Amino acid sequence: SSGINAEYGVVLAVIVMLSSLGGVQCTFLYSSRYIHSGAVEGLLPQVLGLVSTRFKTPIVSILYVALTTVVFVLIGNIDALIDSASFTMFPFIVLCCTGVIVMRYTHPELPRPYRVPLIFPVLMTLFGLFVFISPFTGDNWGISLLWVGLTLLGFPIYYVLVKDVFKIPGLAWAMKKLRDVTADALGCE
Repeated sequence: SSGINAEYGVVLAVIVMLSSLGGVQCTFLYSSRYIHSGAVEGLLPQVLGLVSTRFKTPIVSILYVALTTVVFVLIGNIDALIDSASFTMFPFIVLCCTGVIVMRYTHPELPRPYRVPLIFPVLMTLFGLFVFISPFTGDNWGISLLWVGLTLLGFPIYYVLVKDVFKIPGLAWAMKKLRDVTADALGCE
C-alpha cells in the first residue's frame, strides 16, 4: 500500500512541476507582450516595441524580461522572485477589475462587446487585495516594501525617459539612437 502511495506522490509531483513550468512560460510570454504593447502605445521607451523581422516576435521586450529575470534570480532566490512577481502584479489586476466595476455604474450606456458578470471583478478585486496585503503581515514585509518602491519607480522613469518632461538635452537623441542601434543589431523594425 505504501509503495502505491509513493508512486502517486511522484506522479503528483511531476504534474505539479509541469503545471508550474507551463505557468512560468505563459507569464514570460505574455509579460513581454505587455511591455511591447506599452512601447507601441508610447508608454514605454520605443526600443522595447521593436519586432524581429525574421520571427515577427517582440524580441527586445523578450530579451528585457529574460535579462531582468536573470538579474533578480542572481541577486536573490527563485522563491523570492516568484513571490515578488505575483505580489507586484496584483495591484494592477485590482485596478483593472475596479475599473470594470466603476465603468459599469458611471457609464452604463457605453457599448461592450462582452458584459462581464459583476461577481467576477468583485471577487478578483477582493482576492487581489488579499494577495497584495498579506505579504506585509509576515516576516518579509521589508522585501514587499522594496517591490512596491521598485514598482513606483516606474513613474519617474516614465516621466524622464518617455515623456521627457524635464527636456534633458540629448535625451531624445540618445533614446532614438538606442532604438536604431538595437534595431540594426537584432534585425528589428
